[in-house]
Amino acid sequence: MKALFTALLVFAIAQPALAQWDLLKKGATMARAMTRDFTEEEEVAIGRIVAARVLATYPLSEDKAMQRYVSLVGETVAAYSDRPDLDWHFAILDTPVVNAFSCPGGYIFITEGALAQISSEAELAVILGHEIAHATEKHILKEVKRANVVGEGMNIAQSELGGGGMSDALARKVSDLAYQKLFNTGIGRKEELASDRIGVELAAAAGYRSAAYVNFLEGLQALATAKSSSFEQLGSTHPGPDDRLNSIRPRLSDSGQLLADRWEKRSR
Repeated sequence: MKALFTALLVFAIAQPALAQWDLLKKGATMARAMTRDFTEEEEVAIGRIVAARVLATYPLSEDKAMQRYVSLVGETVAAYSDRPDLDWHFAILDTPVVNAFSCPGGYIFITEGALAQISSEAELAVILGHEIAHATEKHILKEVKRANVVGEGMNIAQSELGGGGMSDALARKVSDLAYQKLFNTGIGRKEELASDRIGVELAAAAGYRSAAYVNFLEGLQALATAKSSSFEQLGSTHPGPDDRLNSIRPRLSDSGQLLADRWEKRSR
């Protein structure tokens, strides 16, 4: 940041007095744009576009009863998050791929392949809690910003100087980067393990038995060992299931509701 102001100052010296002032004001706006957070309006706009990209990759499930069930559990867990008033959306994707996705702004997806690995409502609650944590912690937006802070910051600054905020074109450009993080490169190990921790805490706060997460992670480990194609995408973007299990096990609790019977009835 210091180098940016130095460069602007050196260039400004050669300009007429009024031009110098205008340039320095614009430079300060650019610097703010490079470091500022996305507004909630921008976050939701980006999330909506990313969600559309997800739905262009996998169709929505036609199981409306299961969709209502997942939404109810998700909204219950989200109510205990740091952003309970965010307009949360939960949906099931019709694919055997085992995965779940968190788009900025509260758009959460879980695949039918992932649901097939679950044996209780408590497991579902922790998995959705993990994705809710990605949204509340803004992990994807932070990754996008970290990877493209100068280039994207300049574009945002130019848009701000024009008085219009973030343009649709820029939203789509940032959304492309977010999509790549979700499907190809993933985010950091630290962020994934933090989402496991927060997801467990949220599910426990909502009254679920967080220890149920062991069953899901062990199922993922079995898929990884078998080199199942349904696990390839998740395996390429997340820490190994054994790593995640070792990290989260001390935080798990056997107290709370498992609700395996309710899951069995709803998942038929």
